[in-house]
Amino acid sequence: MRLQNSYFIVALSRPFDGLCRPPRLEGRTMSSFFCERTAEYALVPVLQRALEKHFGSAVPIFYWKTREGNRISSEVHKTDNVRVLAMFARRPKLTGVKNLVAGKINHELFEFADAARSVGIPTIAGFPVVSTLHDLYRNPAILWLPVNHTGMDELVFTADSAAPDPIPTDEDGGLVQILSLESVIEEVAEKAKVLSWDEAMDHISELRLEHYRDGYFGFGWFGGYKPVYFLMLRPG
Repeated sequence: MRLQNSYFIVALSRPFDGLCRPPRLEGRTMSSFFCERTAEYALVPVLQRALEKHFGSAVPIFYWKTREGNRISSEVHKTDNVRVLAMFARRPKLTGVKNLVAGKINHELFEFADAARSVGIPTIAGFPVVSTLHDLYRNPAILWLPVNHTGMDELVFTADSAAPDPIPTDEDGGLVQILSLESVIEEVAEKAKVLSWDEAMDHISELRLEHYRDGYFGFGWFGGYKPVYFLMLRPG
């Protein structure tokens, strides 16, 4: 794998007329052909291996309050201290231009990252640069993007899926910052706070509840933007 380069949701907090139309890029409709969960299956193993190689342990979880966050899990892991990384999968969309795919980081993710950062949990996004489902498992280029507020409401970018090392650009043609896997590891080592198991689960739970309260991520049963969390065990 190159080092550098869940589900379908309805954002009910958006105006209704925006729900029925996919986003546009320079007048072109951006068409989805798979969901974030499918992208996760390709992204998670790559990131997990890199984190495990450096930290010795890296466990990806899809958090549920009644499973990873329950009392039994707390008892089993009560002596564990972990660093936490949140990763949002971003799905590529077809632009109508051959090999040109588009991605988007919504303002909800910026808001999440701000809240997560305040409790010592860094956030990144992963974007497989592919134009077919089959390309997900043909050694695709993957863009790892920082999720940092820079005054923008959202970030829309494009990349060439036929390029060996695609360089993403924004709607104005400017270069979009990307991270190598080494840089992701540095981000975790420098900015991820070492938390007890219960602290980590409490923070993750509060981040989930905060965004349901704000109306960003849809209603509970209907799903929404949920990151994959990676837990790096710190040796005791």
